[in-house]
Formats: sequence, C-alpha cells, structure tokens
Amino acid sequence: MISIEMLRLYVSIVQAGSIAGGARSIRISQSLASRKIRALEQDLRARLLMRSTRQLHITEAGETFLVWAKETLTRFDAIVDELRTQRASPSGLIKIACNDYLGDNFLMKAVDHFRRTNPDLTFLITISDTPLELLDRGYDIAIHAGSLPGPAVVGRRLYSYRRIICASPDYLRGVKPPKAPADLAHHICLVHSRNDTTRWCFQRVRDGRKLIQPIASAIEVNSYPMLLNLGVRGLGIIRIAEVMARNNLQSGRLVRLLSNYRSIEHDGSDPAIWLTYLERPLLARVRLVADHLAAILRTIDVVPSG
Repeated sequence: MISIEMLRLYVSIVQAGSIAGGARSIRISQSLASRKIRALEQDLRARLLMRSTRQLHITEAGETFLVWAKETLTRFDAIVDELRTQRASPSGLIKIACNDYLGDNFLMKAVDHFRRTNPDLTFLITISDTPLELLDRGYDIAIHAGSLPGPAVVGRRLYSYRRIICASPDYLRGVKPPKAPADLAHHICLVHSRNDTTRWCFQRVRDGRKLIQPIASAIEVNSYPMLLNLGVRGLGIIRIAEVMARNNLQSGRLVRLLSNYRSIEHDGSDPAIWLTYLERPLLARVRLVADHLAAILRTIDVVPSG
C-alpha cells in the first residue's frame, strides 16, 4: 500500500539524484530505501528508476508518478498544517528571502514581533539580491522590490516608492550638473545589477512626457547599501530609493538631481514592494506569516531601494 512516507522517500531520491542521498534526507538506511523503492515499483507494476553503480535515471513512468507524488504531498501537508493551526498555535519552518537592506531594516523586527506570539514557528531567512529566484528552491515567501513580478508568481503590492537621481558634492565639484536626462550621457553613472543597467526611464513633471535615457555604467554592484556608499564617496551619479538616501540628503552628503523628472519603471509606474509566493496552495502557517508581514510593512516608512 502506497503511503505518505513512501512518496516522501521517492521525491527525496529524485531530488537528491541517488538512493543514498534520498535515504539520508529522511534518515533511513540505503538498504531500507532500496527495498521500499522496489516494493513501490512492484505495487505500481512499473519501473520508476533506472539504477546503475554510478547514476540514477528517472523513467517516463517515474516522471508521471513524480508529478502526482509532489501534488499529493503538497495537499497532505496543507491539510495537516490547517488542522494543527485550528487546534493549537502554528508550528513549523517558514523560509523567507529578501534583499540586504530590507533584512536589516525591517524583517528582523517583524520576525521578532511575530515570534513573541507564535513561539513554535521557526524561520530561515536568506539575504539575496535575487530573492524571487529562491522561490523555485523551496522558499515560501520572497520580499521583492521593483517592478511587477512575472506571471508565475503571486505578488501582493504593499508599498510604492520613488527613486531619485543624486550625487555627492565632491562628484559635482568641477562638473556641470545634469539638467535633463540626456545630460547623463556625459556623466559617470553607478548602477545596481538587478535594475536596468543600460537605460533609465523618466517622466517629465511639466507635461508627463516619457523619456528613456541610455547610460554607460562605470560601476555595477548587487548591493543597495554599497551603491549608496559609492555615491556618497563621490564615485558617480546613482539612482536609488528616496527613503534610503534621505539621511544623506538632509546632511548634505548627497544632492538631488533632475528634480523636474520622475524616475519611473519602463511601464510608467512607480517601483513597489511586493510580498511574493508561488501560485500554489499555501500552508496555513505561511498564510499567517504572509498576512502579518503585509500588515506590518504597510505601516512603516522603511522600504528597500530597487
């Protein structure tokens, strides 16, 4: 009889690429795992895996069974999690990905607040400049900054923000400040690798005209705090979230440029903060955490640049 444990073993073996690796992931011996897989194949009357001394190959029947096994495990985990949440406090692991600025300035506070009332939940938080990509690696939630995520991802728009163009007085000393986006062609520009590194899009405040300005980046980085620091040090002109540059603007370490133009996305919208997850049934504990993060984030004035 096919059991949930059998399905977990099969999926683990396929993901690990070996019977030994799959057995380790669910903490049973390799010999026991081999016997269970042989019994599964006998029950199904189909060869799922082609085994050799060095490699493991999944058959066509194995691919079909893998899809069903994953769907079954997802639905089983969802109902178990729902029932546990109904009768007790939520428990289990939540995996969250976000960028460095958001992790330092928001996520730590939000998780600390949440765990005080939900002590049985545990968290794995990964800092990444590509948080959306971690959803395909089993993460539950990714906090994304910028434009609307792709169609395979569910995105809850939490907070719109503005990007600005700025530079330090040291950089501007001895050069002619840009008066229009076209002037950026004659300046040193610093960019973030997750944004468009070759074109910046603007909307003229006076008449709403959209302008796309090609730029040649002198330095490209994958960290927003580093981009900000490079701008403060006078290495060039940066495009960054206004809230992130606020303190340096107030102190005079940065000067805002092109104030007659709005920096926008290529579709004409402002960038935003998105709470994202894959389009699949969410575990009850994941829904609970997602709703909490969304509610808290909408009330604070700390957003990541993007």
